[in-house]
Amino acid sequence: MKTSAILAGLTAATVAMAAPLEVAKRADAPTDVQILQYALTLEHLENAFYSDALKKFSADDFAKAGFPDWVRGRISQIAQHEASHVKILSAALGAQAVQPCTYAFPYTEPKGFVALAYAIENIGVSAYAGANQYISDPLYSTVAATILSTEARHNGFLGGPVLTQDDWTGPYDTPLTLDMVYTLAAQLITSCPASNPALPVKSFGPLTSGGLPILAGQPGDTIKFDYAGMGPNQNAAIFNGLGSTIVPITADGKVVLPKGLQGFSYVAITSATDAAKVDATNIIAGPAELQSFFGFVPSNPGFMNPYGA
Repeated sequence: MKTSAILAGLTAATVAMAAPLEVAKRADAPTDVQILQYALTLEHLENAFYSDALKKFSADDFAKAGFPDWVRGRISQIAQHEASHVKILSAALGAQAVQPCTYAFPYTEPKGFVALAYAIENIGVSAYAGANQYISDPLYSTVAATILSTEARHNGFLGGPVLTQDDWTGPYDTPLTLDMVYTLAAQLITSCPASNPALPVKSFGPLTSGGLPILAGQPGDTIKFDYAGMGPNQNAAIFNGLGSTIVPITADGKVVLPKGLQGFSYVAITSATDAAKVDATNIIAGPAELQSFFGFVPSNPGFMNPYGA
């Protein structure tokens, strides 16, 4: 079964995405401790995501879903990685470590779990890519980089050998803001311990299509979005790798996807008319995650890279 078909079966309770990359550090940049707490919040979520699925689905369940036995075996190793990430970040934070929350993961069978894992691992890569700019301690930055590369290996494994789709997006991944990842995580979290410190983040309204915030679409496709605050003079900001563009959105929420999209992109609804000026002050909804699958033959140069590389 193709991943696009699997995604269509996910429930409306799945992940909503958030804001595009803020290249410059904001004036109230978070501290190293806050970034580690943010990272640990995400690692707790991933740790629970994998451990819960492995408890729920046996080797026979994966086999009945059409997966060879090595798939569950590798996923068990990924679960060990996430547990190790939790351990090292918790040790670094000591008494300031955040505790696990209670989660709601919207999958009902192994194929839905694997498809969602593919999407979540990509967010993990983008989360570390976006947050690393705020880390001042060289040791913490190095640890974050090693976690980032491991999350990228997870994503490539799930997208390539397991789902036979895309091993990567292009020459660059898409960095996400702290707010984006917080919005992602918030859609999967039902409650957190009152003792956990507040993170220096905010969330935006969800952006969905047909009830799903994780979408599949190709360049030239028309997608109809649903979100609160729909109105005139709004645009869709599309972020892919280091590139971005603004696409007009119709009064009824429709967008024609631009040329050049491959792999994972993020779409946010904004009042801005310049993709470089999209920020927390003008985002109306989203982003949603968009997957544009591509074969092994087409060129894969990256989407509108502003740096000319």
